[in-house]
Parts: sequence; C-alpha cells; structure tokens
Amino acid sequence: MYIKYLIFLLFILRNLSLLAETTKFNYKNNENQKTYSTKKYTPTTKINGTLFFTLGTVESPFLKESFQFSYENKIKINSSFNESDKLLTIIESGNAIGTPLNLDLQSNKGDNLKISTLLYQFELAKNLEVTIGPKMFGYNGLAGKSTAYNERFAILDGSNFTTSTGIGPGIGISKRKYNGFNASLKLSSNNTTIDNDSTHFISQVGLTKKKFGGTITSNFNDHFKAYGLAAFYKPRKLPSFSASIEQKKGNSIKTIENWIFALQKNLNNKKFGLAVGTYNEEEEICYEAWSEIDTSDNIKLIPVFFIRENNNQKPDLGFAINTKINY
Repeated sequence: MYIKYLIFLLFILRNLSLLAETTKFNYKNNENQKTYSTKKYTPTTKINGTLFFTLGTVESPFLKESFQFSYENKIKINSSFNESDKLLTIIESGNAIGTPLNLDLQSNKGDNLKISTLLYQFELAKNLEVTIGPKMFGYNGLAGKSTAYNERFAILDGSNFTTSTGIGPGIGISKRKYNGFNASLKLSSNNTTIDNDSTHFISQVGLTKKKFGGTITSNFNDHFKAYGLAAFYKPRKLPSFSASIEQKKGNSIKTIENWIFALQKNLNNKKFGLAVGTYNEEEEICYEAWSEIDTSDNIKLIPVFFIRENNNQKPDLGFAINTKINY
C-alpha cells in the first residue's frame, strides 16, 4: 500500500519539478531579452562540529553503582548549490553503547565515524520544500514546530511514536510558512530495502507563531498506527510551556501512550529546563531537570539530573555533568 503512495508522491514531485524548471526557463529567457548580464551563485560548503563529554552515574536497584565517561562527536557539512537548497551530511561517533544514563546527548554509534544523516532539500515553489535522502530520521523533512523545550539533552521525548522510523531512506514534501500554518507528507523506511513491512507514512499539520504553536502528527506502519498532539506557549516573562501526548496501537501490541509536560526559561547566559513524562512503552514516569551554562562563546556546561521509575519500588537516580564544545 505504501509503495503506491511513494510512486504517487514521486509522480507529483516530478511534475512539480518540471513545472518549476519551465517557469525558471521562461523567466530567464525574458530577463535575457532585457540584459546580457547574468548573476551566478557560487556553491558554498560550511563545516561545523559539536563535541560532548559526559561524566555521570546512576543509582539503581538493578545496576552496580559506578561512574561512566563517554563522548559524542558530530560533524555537520552543509552545502548549497543555488542558495535555496541544502545538502546536509552529518558524520557521527560516540562510545555510549550500553550506558545506563541513556541521555539523548549521548551517542552509541561507536568509535568509528559513521554517516548518521544524509539528505537533500530544495524548493519547488515559494514555501514548498522537498526533502529526500538515503539516511533520514523521522523528523527530517517535517515543517512543524512541536515544542519550545530542548529534548536533545536528557531523556524525555514528546514524539517517541509519531516520528519514530529508525534511520533510513525517505522522501517528503512540506508547505512551510515561517509565521503561520504548515503541512508535511513523508514516506520513509527503516531499511535500505523499501517494502510494506519497513515503510512509514507520516503526515503533519501545524501552526508556528512567535509566541505559540503546535502540531498534529500521525505515523502509519503495517505494525502500528500512532497519533500525536503537541503545543507550546512562550510568554514574555514566564518560562515557556510545552506539552504533547501520543497514542500508539497495533494488531500485536497493546495501546500505549507517551506524554510530556515541560518548562524552559532563558536567563542571561543560562537556560533552565524541567519536565515530567513517560519514557518507555511501559508508560513509566521520568522527572528531569537540566541547565545549559555558557562558559565561553564555544563551550557550555550542561548538568542533568533525573528520577526514573522502574518496576521496583526504588527508582533510578541519575546525574551527569556534560561539556558541550562547538568547533
């Protein structure tokens, strides 16, 4: 079923692309009749990296107490060929395999550098964008903004189900308005072999304004269906409020929910975050708090503290000091 959707989407994109090229050709011809001068865009490439050092520990009835010291290194390569497109390559390594901290800022890709993201974005028309690539996460290619809370640091994630597709090929089209409504359609796979078993069909509609916004997202797969609703509000003096709830159900799995409620405040050269929500498919609760402190233009300290429920009366207690280096 999803293969038919993919063929249909490719047909639409091809026709839209041909239409856009024809429009550009006619426009250039008209301009050439007025002047012989042409303005050429020089392709550009920007490279930047982010390095995390993480030192932390977890006190748990299931684990022997000890300290863990891990790293994550990401190199982002952004290239543009006509100023309105982007070729993104992310090369990643990290040695946090099997760490009990399980923080989002940790990587388990291994010590060898690996490409974790590879995609190309281009405009078909004004505010109409296409994203295609052989290595994409579920959120790549979606135009909506679901939260004002940084879910990159600690444990909780408000879109565990609706944008959960693994890493694989994908193609999507989105109508983006930077101060208004947006909509996205995407087909992606968690395997290089694209078939009905591995394909995900994601749809999203959203509203993004300066002080508030949200999204409605769905993710259909042969094994499950997931729906999610998210919203955020950023008052002038108070912390931002973000909340989301998802539901996932399938033929062979019970109906489960994932939710998060989060606060975040920026104050001078510091950011503070506080959140509560579910963190696994057993719907167990996690409480997390973190702060991001600027020590220089390129170095930040990020302490993270969390309380994580488990199937024991005594919860997990975790703490980590993270150093973020931009280069």
